[in-house]
Amino acid sequence: MHATPPGTGTASPASTAATLAALLAGHGLTRIYVAACSVIAVISVAAGLTAWTNGHLLWITRDGQRETWPAAETGAAAARLAALARPDTP
Repeated sequence: MHATPPGTGTASPASTAATLAALLAGHGLTRIYVAACSVIAVISVAAGLTAWTNGHLLWITRDGQRETWPAAETGAAAARLAALARPDTP
């Protein structure tokens, strides 16, 4: 799933965050909180796991290391975040 249809320009932070939240819900994560303004959005995925987006990129910082995904790869970001939110799930 893409945050914006191909060829239609850049997604807003709010629409990228909403797309990510919907994909995370599809992975069974239901306590997701999103807040957005015109330049950035924050997505609380799970305790200690927060993602950010500016509409172009999604990113997290874990153990001092940043992981990023293009906003067009929201599905890949959701899969990674779901795995991080449930580290004990096979």
